Formats: sequence, C-alpha cells, structure tokens
Amino acid sequence: MPINIALCDDEPESLTIIQGELYKSAEKLNIEIETYVYNNGNKIVDLICKDKEDFDILFLDIDMPDISGLEVAKKLREKDSDIILIFISAHEQYVFESIEYNPFRYIRKSRIEKEILLALKAAYARVEEMKDSYIVVKTEESEVRVKHSDIMYFETTARKVGIHLNDGEVFIVRKTIRGLSEELNDEHFIKVHSGCVVNARYIYKFSNRDITCL
Repeated sequence: MPINIALCDDEPESLTIIQGELYKSAEKLNIEIETYVYNNGNKIVDLICKDKEDFDILFLDIDMPDISGLEVAKKLREKDSDIILIFISAHEQYVFESIEYNPFRYIRKSRIEKEILLALKAAYARVEEMKDSYIVVKTEESEVRVKHSDIMYFETTARKVGIHLNDGEVFIVRKTIRGLSEELNDEHFIKVHSGCVVNARYIYKFSNRDITCL
C-alpha cells in the first residue's frame, strides 16, 4: 500500500520540483508513494481537520500569502492531527519558530535534492511504526482506520462488539472481545470484566465496583 503525501506550496514551480524529487527519492528507496499537490494552506486545513483526506505525510511551505505554513501547522496541531509534518522553506530564520508545532523535519529549498531523500526515508520508517498503532474496523457500511489511542473502551452488545471512541462515535463490529483484544495486542487495554475492555489511558479513577473515564 502506498503512503499518501500532501504537498502544499503557493509557487507552482516549487511544487513541481518537490514532487519530482519525492518520486526520485521514492524510487531510490524502493518506496511506493502517492502525492497530492495544493497551493493553498486553507485547503490543507479543511481536508485534514475535517477528515476528508487521510494523508500520512505533509510537506508544507512556510512562506505563503493567504495563510502561512506556521498558521496551518498551528491549526492542525490544535485539532490533534498527528500527521508527519515536514516544513520546507527558503528562509532558515523560521527554524526555531517552527519547533513549536513539532515538525518531523525542516528542509531548505536550496538543498532540497539532498535533504528530501533523507526526510522521506525517515518519515517512511515513522509511518511504518505508526501502522502498529491502528486497526482497521469493518462495519456494515465501510472500513475505517482507527487509532488505538482514540478507543476509550469496547464492550459486547447484542452478540457484537461496540467500540467507543473518545469523540463519542461508536462502531458496531462482528467480533468477539477476545478477538479484538488479540488484534489490538496493546497492553493499555485492560479487561475489567468478561464483556468490557477499557483503555487505561482514559481511566480517571477506579474502585472494586466502578471505573471512571476521563
């Protein structure tokens, strides 16, 4: 499965160069990628924050007119997006300011050919690591990729399992408690009784009779 990479830069020439270097690097690294190019940061915010697209990596120019790359990064992090963020800029003075938004890399346009290869190699390794923290949930309507950390608890309901997420959404799946626990294989999930497993990340307090989640 290819990794999905979004590129955002207001300059068409820069987008062409970045995209070309990414495919060259991907070929050298034997990595399969799909790239999606945008020239407006607001579009990126809309796509990612409203879950319209599922990107693994974002290469983001900092110096853009309508909304800067730093402003885009701020909005993404405020929405708790964990996308792998790689800043690209012709101006090195933004390096320290960009740290606030937890970038994975900072690439200089003057050295893009060399630095993009190293950045893609490292980012791909991170994507592979992060895959272990997701499960694919198959419902009657669709398949959804769900992060372990978004699951508050899951419980049996009418011979199925209800997976309760931290945003209030519930997925009903044809699985068993045991089967889902084995699929997750995550020490954070604690079986509190035969029909319920709770993510310890969300436990606020507990007693012999009750568990309170955040």
